[in-house]
Amino acid sequence: MLRPMRFAKLHGLGNDFVLLDLRGEAGAAPPSPQRATELCDRHRGIGADGVLTLLEGDRFVIHNADGSVPEMCGNGARCAALWIATDGGARPARARVVLQTDAGPRPCAVQAETASFGQVEVEMGVAEVGATRELAGGFTAVPVSTGNPHRVVFTDGDLRVLAERGAGLTQACGTGACAIAAAAAARGDVDASTEVIVELPGGALSIRRDPLTGQLFMRGPAQLVFTGQLPD
Repeated sequence: MLRPMRFAKLHGLGNDFVLLDLRGEAGAAPPSPQRATELCDRHRGIGADGVLTLLEGDRFVIHNADGSVPEMCGNGARCAALWIATDGGARPARARVVLQTDAGPRPCAVQAETASFGQVEVEMGVAEVGATRELAGGFTAVPVSTGNPHRVVFTDGDLRVLAERGAGLTQACGTGACAIAAAAAARGDVDASTEVIVELPGGALSIRRDPLTGQLFMRGPAQLVFTGQLPD
């Protein structure tokens, strides 16, 4: 008999995830890339932009919809922190959660007024901004690493992230929003010491920078949509 696999579906500004909480399970491991892709399939699986796996010690592993493993996921981090702080959607919570990611520890401040919804601020680390590059068509591109590598493209005074590596176009991208804020500050388009609101298809994220350390803080919502189980 197949062992049922419990999961939760969460999203941050429409960037949606299947979360597998394997904490407390001896020898537990994240799903294979193929299994992650199956879970993300919107026609034959649960459907998601990625799979989030929680292991002992709040170890946080991410799979994109194509099975690849990114170093970090800002929206996913908010969702995972909400899940941990609320004991799996059991109660409202105000708590600090530290996720252990491939990009390093990511402390998260959770303010969940209900058991399934809250605002989460994530310490995203210091952005590494590369040299500006001129592209064909009059575009300007700035490479930025915020745990994940990004290329921010400026055109006609606006800026945008075209797509997420391994996930394609999504409703929101937390590391991408941080990259946008860092690139705009490096160009002098925004004041590096003030809060930057990045408007994404799924909604807005607040990005602020500590002027002393350069640490970026990303704040936005996370929501638990439903829980369920399916054969392993």
